[in-house]
Amino acid sequence: MILKEVKINNIRSIKNIKISFPPSSILFFGDIGSGKSSVLKAIEFALFGILSAGDLSGSSLLRRGENKASVELSFYVNGKNFTVKRELKENSSRGTVTQEEGTFIEDGKEYDYSPTELRKKILEILNYSVSRYERAHKIPLFRYTVYTPQEQIKEILRADPEERFEILKDIFGIEKYETILKNVDVLKDYLRNQTNKLETKIEDIGTPEDEIPEIEKSIENKKTELEEQKTELNELNKTLEQKERNLNNLRDEIKEYSKKLVKVENNEELIKELKISIKKNKITIRSLNEDISELKRKVNDLPQIELEIDLSEEKLERLLRKTRELVSEAQQKKAVITSKIGSIDDLLEKGECSLCGQKIHEKERFNHELNSAKTELGKQNSRINTLKSKIEKSENHLERLRKHKKVEKEKESIETLMKEKEKRISELNNLIDEQGDKLKTHENDIKKILEKYSIGNLEKFREHEQNLEDKLDNGIKIKKTLEGEKTTLEKGLSAKETELVHLNEKLKESKKKLEMKSKLHEKHQYVKQLKFWVYDKLPILLRDIERKILASSATQFNEYFNEWFKILVENQNIEIEIKPDNFQPQVYVNGYESPFEDLSGGEKSALSLAYRLALNKIINERHQEVKTSDLLILDEPTDGFSQEQINRMQEIFEKLAIQQMIIISHDRNLDSFVTDIYKFNKQNHQTYVEKEGA
Repeated sequence: MILKEVKINNIRSIKNIKISFPPSSILFFGDIGSGKSSVLKAIEFALFGILSAGDLSGSSLLRRGENKASVELSFYVNGKNFTVKRELKENSSRGTVTQEEGTFIEDGKEYDYSPTELRKKILEILNYSVSRYERAHKIPLFRYTVYTPQEQIKEILRADPEERFEILKDIFGIEKYETILKNVDVLKDYLRNQTNKLETKIEDIGTPEDEIPEIEKSIENKKTELEEQKTELNELNKTLEQKERNLNNLRDEIKEYSKKLVKVENNEELIKELKISIKKNKITIRSLNEDISELKRKVNDLPQIELEIDLSEEKLERLLRKTRELVSEAQQKKAVITSKIGSIDDLLEKGECSLCGQKIHEKERFNHELNSAKTELGKQNSRINTLKSKIEKSENHLERLRKHKKVEKEKESIETLMKEKEKRISELNNLIDEQGDKLKTHENDIKKILEKYSIGNLEKFREHEQNLEDKLDNGIKIKKTLEGEKTTLEKGLSAKETELVHLNEKLKESKKKLEMKSKLHEKHQYVKQLKFWVYDKLPILLRDIERKILASSATQFNEYFNEWFKILVENQNIEIEIKPDNFQPQVYVNGYESPFEDLSGGEKSALSLAYRLALNKIINERHQEVKTSDLLILDEPTDGFSQEQINRMQEIFEKLAIQQMIIISHDRNLDSFVTDIYKFNKQNHQTYVEKEGA
């Protein structure tokens, strides 16, 4: 984890500041009480929230006189940027300070979490144990590896050895073996109960090993009985199959016989119908012959009309029309001539023109015209008479012609009817011949069928069908009796098969019980061995593991502890080491054990810092999955150091090779080997921060 930026509002002496952190060595410089440690507490609060067992209670963080506070921290983990924001709020009615809902920003997306959920999220990112620290009142892994407040640096060594050792065991992961040892009694009870349960289950199963041979013998006997009944059933099935074949043959014979009977009866019916039809047809022929005789008589009775002229009716009608037109034309001429004669007679009688009144002087000319007109009138009268005589003759000829045609038409109609009747007689004669042939065919068919069955007449033929039906009914009764026997046999067989299934299931169940009993025996033996191992071996093994981890950690810890201390303190008379069984530091002066309190202030600070840095080093090496190994915060690490000791710290920092280190100090003795310096100043109970060189 690398810190990027922090924004603090109303935390202790800080009113409102923003600090950006470069990935380098940083010095927080300022007088005692200027607010340097407040920034670190704000960072720890932003990460983990209120820690009631430490110095991060809400009331200790909230600035006096304010009712709200907030910290917003941005940081990197594996190159990924995260931002977390927490808030505090005072409840004046209860007199308490509590956390509000927090905010978490990842990949530009903002999420709201409860205080506990937000701590869980941070623990997951830093790869700290969520189960251990999610609801814990302190985070010792962070305090021992990243940041220890000023007032707690020496407390590590002054602390009760057992309490300190418990904390170290938690950090080194040894406490889980202690937990296992505490739970061994629970495991013992569990194994004892398991053993009793297994013994009870084995007893409840009984003795399937004795039951299996008896069941197998019963199965073999039942199989033998089944085979015998199956053989009997097969023989009965064969008999039934033969009976069924016989019945089917008999049904086929009856079916064929019934078809023949139907055919005989049909032929009989057809013969009867044919005889009736032939009789009717002969009667019809006789009636038709009588009709023909009557028609011939009618033809002979028709009148004979002679025609004087050989003209058609159409020509005669045309001649009549023409003659009548000539009569009409002659009559018109006659009327004109008559009118002219009247006019001349009137003119001659009056002697003057009736129109103009002139006298007539040419009487001879008029008389001549009168005579000529009368002569012409006579001609026209003669012509009219001649034409009328001609018309009369033509009308007589036309009437005779029409009568002749009517007679001829009637004669023709009679002759046509005669021919139709003669044709019908011929057809009926042919039909009678065909019917006679069919009659013989049907009679022959009946004869052939009767001869096939060697039966003399139809009555006996019908009786034979009943004999076949009786034979079929008897065969069906025999078959039903055999089927009843088969059903009884099959039921018995099914019952035995059911018994065999039950026996097999019983055998299977017994084998299953035997297998289960065997497995339970195996499990019982395993649990007994496990019980022995838990009672006698597990505690020794856990203690061995614990001792080996402690010894390994103590050896490596001692190397770093001595290395850092000898860099800071060159006094050859002082030797240090830790007890591997509880990590209690031991001090020897001139070969004699000396209490920690007898050391000088600089020696105490050096011993505390060496212990702290060794602890940081070994924890980061042993817990490389933890994401805070790139950050180290030292709060007043040089308290009581001489200038020479302070100068030697540069060698330690170089060997630590921490990517981002924040050192808090009230003097500037360390500014020669840090990259960035932040100056803290407190005025009117408010902290101000200024980065030098900015």
